[in-house]
Amino acid sequence: MTRALVVAVCGLVTVSCAAAERLVRPPISAPAGAEFFTAADGTRLFVSIAPADSSADPIAGRAERGAVWFVSGAEARAEPPDPTLAAALREAGFSTVVFHPRGTGFSDGLRGDADDYELFLGDHHLFLKHLLGKFERVYLLGQSAGCAFALEAAVQAPRSVSGIVLANPAWRLQTAKGMTPTFGDYLRFAWNLVFRPAALTVDMNSKPEAVEFEPDRLEGLAMQNDPLVVRYFSMRYLAAQGRVMDRIPENLAKLEVPLLLVQGAHDGLVDPKSFDELLTHSGAKDKTKLVAPEGGHGSSTVETQVDAVRAWLLAH
Repeated sequence: MTRALVVAVCGLVTVSCAAAERLVRPPISAPAGAEFFTAADGTRLFVSIAPADSSADPIAGRAERGAVWFVSGAEARAEPPDPTLAAALREAGFSTVVFHPRGTGFSDGLRGDADDYELFLGDHHLFLKHLLGKFERVYLLGQSAGCAFALEAAVQAPRSVSGIVLANPAWRLQTAKGMTPTFGDYLRFAWNLVFRPAALTVDMNSKPEAVEFEPDRLEGLAMQNDPLVVRYFSMRYLAAQGRVMDRIPENLAKLEVPLLLVQGAHDGLVDPKSFDELLTHSGAKDKTKLVAPEGGHGSSTVETQVDAVRAWLLAH
């Protein structure tokens, strides 16, 4: 083995041995008066249900149009997602729902790792069952990896949800500057997967400044500055999440509820050809693709299509 190769291997081992601190509670406190949902094993899980705006429409005050659950991935933030869309939906008569599964956001649980990933998925199943008991009509709105969790919950729900909105499903991904790992990253991932699968070694948002589409770049920078966002994950956690993302077509095929698939025209992370393929997989007779001309991979996709998303939900 040459000296250069020895140095390279030693450097890889040294870097791969670094790991983030393991936390079992959120680093900042939930807002005053926050509500929590209790998981099957007693873990406290943050939930926020904002009622429909009764000042805009008397009917809306009775929340007769149901609830829209904004299903996030593992990177829940301190502020509620998609504030413009959420406000428009409440004004139109919907309640809007935010839920943080274990280990994310304001909820308890080990952040970035799980020795039993089924407990994380079970939080979604149990909470959707709770929502379906509370509201006659429940709609799921997933974004990126959140699409996979929304579908996982929907296929196991005790009754059908009223509709699903999927924005940029993280199924078939492509290389995107500032969003995908480098060759060196993959070497470190392989090392940790074999020797330290539970260590918190993967930064899912390490180079947001390199993202080319400005709204996505600014969103990534804001997430880096949000103390609540989980930054570091274990390889076993990401491997389990990857298996759920791989099931997106399979779960779509099992569902016959109305589907709105929203594609950000500037999404550099998701293969644009995958959207039509997912529509083909869907078991729904009522399915629509909506392209957001000013949308990237993040919240800009739905935040720039507020009127269209609201109109689709009202029509269903």
